[in-house]
Amino acid sequence: MSGVSRLEPVPAVALWSDQSIHIPTVCLDPAGIHHQGPENRFEDGLLWPQVAGTPTGAPRYAEVNPLLQRVAMEGLLCQIGMGPATRSPKGVLWLLHQPEGTRDDPVRDWAGGENVLDPPVCLFHARDAAGTCPELRRGHEAFWVGDSELVGVAGLYYPPDQAQPVDRTIPLDSPETRFLVATALIRELRNVSPVDLADPLLPVDPVPCNAQPDGAAPMKRCPARPSPFTSSPLDLN
Repeated sequence: MSGVSRLEPVPAVALWSDQSIHIPTVCLDPAGIHHQGPENRFEDGLLWPQVAGTPTGAPRYAEVNPLLQRVAMEGLLCQIGMGPATRSPKGVLWLLHQPEGTRDDPVRDWAGGENVLDPPVCLFHARDAAGTCPELRRGHEAFWVGDSELVGVAGLYYPPDQAQPVDRTIPLDSPETRFLVATALIRELRNVSPVDLADPLLPVDPVPCNAQPDGAAPMKRCPARPSPFTSSPLDLN
């Protein structure tokens, strides 16, 4: 219908207008940083911010819920439905925007591996997003990923010798992570095989990763906005 906006599936990892990311007071000592009061610190020792509010209001596509990004990346869950990402003998399915080939958005170097903040996807939501998300409609690439190791973390780094924190990406095995409030996990994608989402050999009517027993798949849809994930290269050096 003319004049009606196309509705886009909202990624489960997107932040909503009734939510906010809160970093409590940061205390610094030689052993690292900690928050005053309750902390979001998990088995790997990383310190994470707090997310206040409820996933209601309007989706803020340009912002990611760091706690849900962590869950999706650790568990290889679909970033849209938060169910299991689609797997094949060639690996786990990933859907990424097509690079512009510029300095800020270079062509991906698969020979050397590619670091990403984007969690994987299921086939159902990959096809849906590829046809509705403005950025993906301009160009996208889908891959089976044979190896996807967690290699790094992005966040707010509190240098022991400086007054102000800075944005930084750090290897997961670096001792510097003890001075970081994490906001996203990073996976390195290797051993990739391009896949055409319209390939007739793929299931014609795949089941959504978050389908209920009755076959229904809960999904929030809103007017399309920008992708929540960065297109800038992630340097862990």
